Amino acid sequence: MALIPYDPFRMLNPIFNEMDRFFRGGKENWSDFIYRVDVEETPTEVVVLAEMPGIEKKEDFSIQVKENILTIKGEVKRGQSEEDKVTRVTERYYGQFSRTLALPASVKMDGAQADYRNGILELRFQKEDHPTNRSIEVNFH
Repeated sequence: MALIPYDPFRMLNPIFNEMDRFFRGGKENWSDFIYRVDVEETPTEVVVLAEMPGIEKKEDFSIQVKENILTIKGEVKRGQSEEDKVTRVTERYYGQFSRTLALPASVKMDGAQADYRNGILELRFQKEDHPTNRSIEVNFH
């Protein structure tokens, strides 16, 4: 049986979060939203699966690996609003984002693959036998 440390304010945290959101005008910060990422490792490769809903084209991504650090940058664009339409509620995220994480192994400079389908970005990197400190630009195939 797992023990949970006593936190007298645990029940109040959701209330504090809602109060903070209210005083910020009800708007979420883009930095509050982080795309979810899975990193898988096989004996020969590192696979990264990232949920990236809202990205329209693969050209809206920039993917780079430098010294075992993966950086994914992109932009979620918002459609143009019609002149006679007034937006009453906006909850969807849009704008630029960046996500950086460490890869579990050194990867090769060539042979990286990227695919984006149905809101999922899949990156495949071949593991490197002898690590180097060069950077990789990943291009879509």
